[in-house]
Amino acid sequence: MEYTWPLMHNNITREDIDLLIDFLNAQPRLTQSANVRAFEKEWSEYLGVRYSVFVNSGSSANFITMAALKHCFGSGGEILVPTLTWVSDIISVIQNGFDPVFVDINPRTLGMDDKQVLARITDNTRAVFLTHVQGFNAISDRLLTGLQGKKVPLIEDVSESHGATFKNRKLGTFGLVSNFSFYFAHHLSTIEGGMVCTNDEELGDTIRMLRSHGMVREALNDETKKKFIQKYPDLTPDFIFAYPGYNMRNTEIGAVLGRNQLKRLEKNNKRRKNRDN
Repeated sequence: MEYTWPLMHNNITREDIDLLIDFLNAQPRLTQSANVRAFEKEWSEYLGVRYSVFVNSGSSANFITMAALKHCFGSGGEILVPTLTWVSDIISVIQNGFDPVFVDINPRTLGMDDKQVLARITDNTRAVFLTHVQGFNAISDRLLTGLQGKKVPLIEDVSESHGATFKNRKLGTFGLVSNFSFYFAHHLSTIEGGMVCTNDEELGDTIRMLRSHGMVREALNDETKKKFIQKYPDLTPDFIFAYPGYNMRNTEIGAVLGRNQLKRLEKNNKRRKNRDN
């Protein structure tokens, strides 16, 4: 007998809808504001990172991560990428002026084969962009040790593996940066949305500025703001654009939904592991 199981049922519940109706009836501010900040804080606490930046899609999370790498560490060079991933991982590398170098997967984890990753690293390698597929972990001690020894940063795409762990530590906390998607079919949904996470303050502020047109006022670090204000004293501080950025902001509606969904993320993860649901 052949069995089939859907990847995901509708993850937007009646409770979510009622919460959004109540929120909208209060005639609140709908553009990025307090709920976005609260969602970023709550997600950081859940994951175990210092900084999280809520964006309008997982693809935007991929793109803005590569853009931030370019601005912080320079353009050009190679990024190691898997042969099994979503197309935006590859496109984000190309669009930001890096060359993708494909590495085959380990059939057991569906992630990049760690031996091949370490063998493909050269002096021209800027980062390893690893994808955790379908809830699996693609990290190994050999990979982490090898990358540390070669001083090559790890970027994690955790769009399909919210809450998955390696040695009791959540995926998305091992790399320099990690990306999450909150699309309809994923463990937590904001309808469209994504998150970029890091423990690096400079990188986090760069991502935050790039999300909103490159605006300096978006940075959290006062010293970062001060640096640009002193550099451009003839400009109004609230309207200094440090980088050629983008508009990848999400909304208060998405944040309200995300905050409510986060409360039951672990319950959703358990349901995914149960074939009968």
